[in-house]
Amino acid sequence: MQVHNDGQMENIIVMVRVKPLFEAEVVEKSCLTIDKNTITLDTKADAKPFCFDYVASDRATQEDIFEKTGRPFADACLQGYNATVFAYGQTGAGKTYTIQGPSQDQHEDNRLRGLMPRVLEYVFERARQRKDVEFTAKYSYLEIYNEVIIDLLDAQSENLNLREDIKKGVYVENLIEEIAESVEDVMEGMRRGKGNRHVGATTVNKESSRSHSVFTLTIESKSKRDGVLNVLSSQFHIIDLAGSERQKLTDAVGERLKEAGMINKSLSALGNVINSLVDISQGKSRYVHYRDSKLTFLLKDSLGGNSKTAIIANIAQSYSSLGETLSTLNFARRAKLIKNKVVVNEDTTGTVLLLQQEIKRLKTEIAECKAKSVQGGGLSSYEEKSQVENLLQSTMELRAIDIKIYEQLNREKDSKLEMLNKCIKRCQHDKARDKMILKLKDCLLYT
Repeated sequence: MQVHNDGQMENIIVMVRVKPLFEAEVVEKSCLTIDKNTITLDTKADAKPFCFDYVASDRATQEDIFEKTGRPFADACLQGYNATVFAYGQTGAGKTYTIQGPSQDQHEDNRLRGLMPRVLEYVFERARQRKDVEFTAKYSYLEIYNEVIIDLLDAQSENLNLREDIKKGVYVENLIEEIAESVEDVMEGMRRGKGNRHVGATTVNKESSRSHSVFTLTIESKSKRDGVLNVLSSQFHIIDLAGSERQKLTDAVGERLKEAGMINKSLSALGNVINSLVDISQGKSRYVHYRDSKLTFLLKDSLGGNSKTAIIANIAQSYSSLGETLSTLNFARRAKLIKNKVVVNEDTTGTVLLLQQEIKRLKTEIAECKAKSVQGGGLSSYEEKSQVENLLQSTMELRAIDIKIYEQLNREKDSKLEMLNKCIKRCQHDKARDKMILKLKDCLLYT
């Protein structure tokens, strides 16, 4: 999987991971077959083929998942692109194992660690190798439990609010962001947050995630060349969604049943957003209901916005899970049609003064060269040619930087205009809805 050029529209990358059969499920055999990147589902009516960017069989390792998804997205993030990877699928299909690795009570095997720790290790190792770049990192960790946002780095936090800003996009108000000096700092925070997450036992999964978790690594890199400061900033979201559930399979009652209802409701809202975005990518006019759930509002930039996004669809291959597996594959196939417009988050503001200083220095050098030429003897033709070439090179570099500043300003302007247009459309939609409500009330009054 490769990254694409800046500013181009690109489809969401979708990969499927098949969970191995349990000992009790072996007698059922598998309900699917895999041929390279195509899955064929053996339904009663007819065989249904599904094609994706990558299909990981039940023999695929955690390292395989990282190489196909984690590494290229981490590289893109270090280049200034926003990136999002999230796991989707039914409960007990292996989403948390794919993202985090084995549970704490299992044997600690370094080869089994999940996508999240591998990505963090890789990012910090790459940053350590870049001696010419000043690298800073912050991280946050939250969960959405029964439509309530909880900061997993602060066990006392309650019901945090989502906000939207023209520059920042969608963010969580008062969410803790901890500075990470090393990968060990982030790992410690990840373990702390994992311990605060809501989990519970069902008949399908003894450690079922009862909430959606979102881990965000914010990266900023500063490099200086010829007196010009270049700042790249990006965010890497790693999301472990709670699994869709059927009450007759999980035997959920009481609090577990309430949790399952809220999980299915938010996943249904996610499916509706996916459908609307697919229609938009096909040229249709649709209003995207991001605000129908906390999850979809938080994923607004990752779905249809400025982010390289990958979905890992986790499925079970037993015949007893056929219905859920078919539903997951249909969701993944629709999501693959969504297009995002990704751009490098490059900050050139604040460098105008540095450019002016560099231009002044170059003018001074030119004046000194002229003065030396006028004085006795002057420079040799080789030295003059070398200095002229250096000055031309510097001038070309300054010109390129000037173009970058111009393009960045245009992108910011277009982004603001797009945000304003969306606000106008939302107001028009709300206004039309209010008119319909008033008409309905009038009809009820006169009847």
